[in-house]
Amino acid sequence: MSARVRIAVLAGFLAVAACDQPERIEANEAVPAAEPTPAAAPDAMTPEGLVQALYMEPAIPTAAPHVRLYFAEPLVDGLSGEEGIGFDYRLDAQDGAITDLMVEETASGPDGSAIVARFNRAGRPVSMAYDLCRRDSGEWRITNVRSVQNDWNLRDLTGADAGEDASSQPAC
Repeated sequence: MSARVRIAVLAGFLAVAACDQPERIEANEAVPAAEPTPAAAPDAMTPEGLVQALYMEPAIPTAAPHVRLYFAEPLVDGLSGEEGIGFDYRLDAQDGAITDLMVEETASGPDGSAIVARFNRAGRPVSMAYDLCRRDSGEWRITNVRSVQNDWNLRDLTGADAGEDASSQPAC
C-alpha cells in the first residue's frame, strides 16, 4: 500500500471515530442533568424547620452572623458576644441533653407563627414557646423564646424591648 493510500485510510478511520465520540465536557463545566434538583433555600424553611435547626446546633449561636440566621435583629446584640445570657435558652437550663424533641406550630398567619418545642431533660418534660415573624423576603426569624415552666423570656433578658412601645410588634 502506498503512503497516500495509508494516509487516506487513516484519515477515514479518524473521521468515523470522531463521529462516535461523545461531547467532551471540560473539568469546570457543569454536567447537564436530566432533571434539575432544587436546592434547599433558607427562605423556604418553615417556622418548625427553623426552630428544629436551632435545636440541632451543637451549642447556642453566639457570633452575630450566626445568631442572625435564627433571630430577628432586636435579639441579635443581646445573644451575640461573650456575655450572652449565661444559659442555654433552648433547654431552659445551663446545659444537658434532651430526648424526644417535638416541634409543633400552634398558631400561624401570613406574617407570624407560634411554635412549641417539647422535650425531656433529666427525665422531666420541658416546653419552650417560640414567636416568629416573616420577613418581606419570606424568611422566618425568631422574635422571642419563652419558658413555659419558668417566668422568663429572651426579649426581657436581652433588653430587646428597651425603647419600644409596648403595643408595637417586635421588629423582624
